[in-house]
Amino acid sequence: MKRCEILSPAGNLEKLKFAVMYGADAVYMALNRFGMRSSADNFTPEELKEGLDFAHARGVKVYCALNTMPRDYEMAELDQSLESIADCLPDAFIVSDPGVIATVKTRYPQAELHLSTQCSTVNSRSCRFWYEQMGIKRVVLARELSLNEIKEIRTNIPADMELECFVHGAMCISYSGRCLLSNYIVGRDANRGMCAQPCRWEYVLADVRDGIPFATVKEEMDGTYAFSSKDLCMVEHIKELAEAGINSFKIEGRMKSAYYTAAVTNAYRMAYDAYLANPDGYKVDPMWKKETESVSHREYDTGFFFTSPHQSAKVCSANVYLNDRAYLATVSDYDPLTGLAKCIQRNKFSVGDKVQILSAGSCGREAVIEKMYNEDMEEIENVPHPKQVFYIPLKDAKQWDIIRCGE
Repeated sequence: MKRCEILSPAGNLEKLKFAVMYGADAVYMALNRFGMRSSADNFTPEELKEGLDFAHARGVKVYCALNTMPRDYEMAELDQSLESIADCLPDAFIVSDPGVIATVKTRYPQAELHLSTQCSTVNSRSCRFWYEQMGIKRVVLARELSLNEIKEIRTNIPADMELECFVHGAMCISYSGRCLLSNYIVGRDANRGMCAQPCRWEYVLADVRDGIPFATVKEEMDGTYAFSSKDLCMVEHIKELAEAGINSFKIEGRMKSAYYTAAVTNAYRMAYDAYLANPDGYKVDPMWKKETESVSHREYDTGFFFTSPHQSAKVCSANVYLNDRAYLATVSDYDPLTGLAKCIQRNKFSVGDKVQILSAGSCGREAVIEKMYNEDMEEIENVPHPKQVFYIPLKDAKQWDIIRCGE
């Protein structure tokens, strides 16, 4: 069986590095324009080059999303964006608009192309069209497909054509993300990366004569957020995903934190490595799911892999984020002789606090902050300043470790 890829989000250079260090086989990013997450920090050409060098030195691939649907007046800027990365081309471009596909192929004929989920690909004939007629190597299938439908597609496409599926993160109430709500309500086009997420808002019924709200939209069992989708989490179903013939497990979340990127990537890495080590005797470790629950998320679900949209719309019971365990600091260096970890603060914490240390390849381990020192090695009681550099004694720490709140 061909090895599957863990594909992680890289909303900026820092997140790219955390994804790489916590086990991603590939990361996906975007330039400052033409990616579906325009509000992410995204990458300048210089940052892309640094990210490529960092990833490639560790055997990790980088894919660049050019998957919006640009208008005619934006095409000149698309040409400029492509020209700006001529000396730092990614390993593949993620594309959806036929005009963008043609532009990329003309400028970089040898570039590998992946078809975005924005194209709503749901059958093998579409896959073969993109592969045979347009030179697309990989298709990111629509989220609305079941696992059985994915197996059927795998059976009916060329063996060397790749399939990528979202396995974790936010889902969309609209078909494969093709939504007009944001554009209609606030003038921000979701299909050009500027979604304001109006599906997450609370809605009320209003008197059409004067616009005065008179009732909240309620559902007896499911709450008031009728458009807001649950988050996807398939970490407990790695075996089924791998054996369905999926080549790449995609984690959503370029807008999320570096901690989210690291923790979720790490959980899927551990789960898939355990499967590779013993496919026949594979057992799910509940700690993997617990790790995904440590990050900011909505209610988790398995999406449409096992249940069709006709059976369940997968909407949230409330528009709240769950179990966001505070990201306290990052270990930037460690001296095994003194046992001191040099750290960079992300949130305030103090001597005596119970924390967890997250390292690549393992779940969080408990620790207590016994002492803290500033850069002059003077004892301090807490670290209140953003990005403050400080030192703490830790056992067996290493660079890239994450310190988060304990239980």
